Amino acid sequence: MDVAGLEFADSTVLGVLVRLRHTRNLVLGGPVPDQLRRLLKMAGVLPLFEIRDGTAA
Repeated sequence: MDVAGLEFADSTVLGVLVRLRHTRNLVLGGPVPDQLRRLLKMAGVLPLFEIRDGTAA
């Protein structure tokens, strides 16, 4: 799922992403916005997601 253009993410977005992740393989593509990455980290679900944002060497 391309999340590069995501400008805002709240608990609703978090819930949708977690539900999707539990039903299928979900890769977050980007670059992933810092705000979304922080939200996933604060909720403790960041390890559930594979992230391909092009920043890794």
